[in-house]
Amino acid sequence: MNRIKKLGMSFVYAGRGIAYCIRHERNIRIHLVVLLYVLYFSNFYNFSRAEYALLVLTCAVVMALELINTAIEVVIDKVSPKFNIFAMMGKDIAAGGVLVGAIGSVIIGIILFWNVEVFTDIFGYFTSAFYRPLILAATMVISVIFISKTKPRGGNAAKIISEKEK
Repeated sequence: MNRIKKLGMSFVYAGRGIAYCIRHERNIRIHLVVLLYVLYFSNFYNFSRAEYALLVLTCAVVMALELINTAIEVVIDKVSPKFNIFAMMGKDIAAGGVLVGAIGSVIIGIILFWNVEVFTDIFGYFTSAFYRPLILAATMVISVIFISKTKPRGGNAAKIISEKEK
């Protein structure tokens, strides 16, 4: 396989991993929905380039931590299907890493977004036309449905793994 094709396939594999996470992990969908709302509401602020860079970096770190956490959980579940205290601790520690990143992102979000004048502007924007709160409510309903639809782990991945083991 030539280098360009290998590089292209690495993007395909990464995309497949992200898609797996989105389909099977509720927490990454929560982070994704929050990310989309954060990016939308950031338009009401006059952030500097550095503040936007911090915002994007913070969101990327939380998403990356969630992907890594899921990878650790999937591998531990495969290697240690029965209860094992070390497997449990490994999964808990990985989840703790995500929690630390999420708490840090909330603190950064409060620092960047806490501005009562902008809150007033946002409220004015949504109350200035009757359809805006309806659209916001509809996106929230869609978000809750998106977050709550979880496919159980396994599925195609379990089939692929079992076929490779044969």
